[in-house]
Amino acid sequence: MLRSINSSASGINAHAKKVDVIAHNIANINTTGYKKQAVSFSELYYRQTVGPGAPVARTSTNNSPILEGSGVRVAGAEKNFEQGPLVQTGRDMDFAIQGEGLFEVMLPTGELAYTRDGVFKIDENGWITTAQGYRLTAPIMVPENYRELKINVSGEVTGKNLEGEIEELGSLFLVSFTNQEGLESIGENLFIATEASGDIWEAMPGEEGLGQIRQGFLESSNVFLAEEITNLIEAQRAYQLNSRALQAADEMWAMANNLRR
Repeated sequence: MLRSINSSASGINAHAKKVDVIAHNIANINTTGYKKQAVSFSELYYRQTVGPGAPVARTSTNNSPILEGSGVRVAGAEKNFEQGPLVQTGRDMDFAIQGEGLFEVMLPTGELAYTRDGVFKIDENGWITTAQGYRLTAPIMVPENYRELKINVSGEVTGKNLEGEIEELGSLFLVSFTNQEGLESIGENLFIATEASGDIWEAMPGEEGLGQIRQGFLESSNVFLAEEITNLIEAQRAYQLNSRALQAADEMWAMANNLRR
């Protein structure tokens, strides 16, 4: 009886966490460059209740041991790095990555972080930064009074000076990891490397399997509402079913406690 209660409780807990992840995905459906998460489950340990040779009636026909499970747990919530739709904004400082790759930025602590959010601006020193003010590590500096900043699909950045001449200002590179799903999300559309993310490499856009830069576009979230609502209904039904199993086990336990000779 206690095992039934514990198994049901583990199912309730696991599916409650799945609902939380789905809610987080839906909340970020309009977040630029957001990558949705998917929850995976794994079984808890099994307990052998009856072994071969036990002097009891067996329910198995192949003389195998009878096992009882202990429930379920959340194995992890993996990031899905599928490409999100590109939306045209017409803004010169909006860059989208079409394909694989990440922008590399430097945090105030000196630590490197990575993002797919292409909303950039130019700070007072001419450096290209994220909307939060984190500077791109690419060596690109825009002199004062330069206008018509352009970046091609290969990452080459040019600008027009006061004399109307086009000058090359630098190149924007991208980075990638052996296992992008192993990156750790720290908020503000940023990721940091972990042991699970594997080796890192950098290259110009369009080279070594990396995507290209699209100026005047932003990558939308890869969350699809219909899919998330379907997953939410499934998680709610599983939560409800585990709740009923818990209630049934509790009622059976109450009946056993109320037995009289």
